[in-house]
Amino acid sequence: MLRVAVTLEQCWHRVPGGTARATLDLVGAIVERGDVEQIGVSAWHRRPAPEAWRAPIPIKALPLPRLLLYDAWQRLRHPVAERATGPVDVVHATGHVAAASRAPLVANVYDLSFLHDPSHFTARGISVFTRFLEVIRAEAAAVICPSEATRSDCLSAGIDAARLRVAPLGTTAVPATAEEVDRVRRRYDLHRPFVLFVGTIEPRKNLGRLLDAFARLGDVDADLVLVGPEGWSIDLPVTSARRLGFVPQADLDALYAAAAVVAYPSLREGFGLPVLEAMAQGAAVVTSATTSTAEVAGDTALLIDPLDIDAIAGALDRLLRDRTLAERLGKEAMQRAATFSWDRTAAVVTDAYRDVVGLA
Repeated sequence: MLRVAVTLEQCWHRVPGGTARATLDLVGAIVERGDVEQIGVSAWHRRPAPEAWRAPIPIKALPLPRLLLYDAWQRLRHPVAERATGPVDVVHATGHVAAASRAPLVANVYDLSFLHDPSHFTARGISVFTRFLEVIRAEAAAVICPSEATRSDCLSAGIDAARLRVAPLGTTAVPATAEEVDRVRRRYDLHRPFVLFVGTIEPRKNLGRLLDAFARLGDVDADLVLVGPEGWSIDLPVTSARRLGFVPQADLDALYAAAAVVAYPSLREGFGLPVLEAMAQGAAVVTSATTSTAEVAGDTALLIDPLDIDAIAGALDRLLRDRTLAERLGKEAMQRAATFSWDRTAAVVTDAYRDVVGLA
């Protein structure tokens, strides 16, 4: 059985984000397959990761705190992951910093958005992403992309096609029941129809234009609800939108199901997991036509130019007024979401493991 070291340090980040959620779901799917032994590797921490971000595999820590470990991996390519995990056949970098290892490197590249608009990221973020890309170009035996959009970006960034694998993310969501929907409405005091946005509050999520678009709807019988942790480099204007912050996954699934519309007009995504999660709950979705979310949604959402505030407003207005259309799109979206499975993702990843060690 292959033994794989999996980087899981992002589970301790202040904002773990979609990449941490996706990594934990992928790890769980590989556990279910039963044909690979996984060992997590992290920096040194006083406490385990928060309960919502704990992995279903053992995690071994290297004797450095996060920032020192990241810098050592980035600049020195040391210490090797095997110092914590023992011998492994493959090391899998699942975040934006690639672990040093004596074993072949498999890396997830979720997106290369920083190459398109550096202003959307912090200076440190750009430095980390740039060095990660340099390491991946030089060392990665296989690169896992969640979409054709990311694969195209990787090709443009100088990673040869032979190393690239497309493995769309999956979902294990079960449609929320009517009782669960009623519960979250009461818990969060949501008595009117609402438009839901889910994501970290950061520039590329395009929240400013979403807020402007919602304001242009005028005296509409609906609220705008924002779910997700504070991120960086953005100050939202004073607005009547409801901000719920981070919510547990069970509540989030029911919020998707309860929403009249889910709006995700992101400027650029590597995949766009909130779109798939919303589709799995039968939500009517408005999302961007110009990034990977269009691959996810296909023809089961209203696709808009995320730079066009009037287009965003028009799509929201159309779905809020035409409930027959919203219900039809929601049903079609749920059917499409069922084709995205973590088992399929895990199969692509484990095939990559075998390829890089010559077992294909």
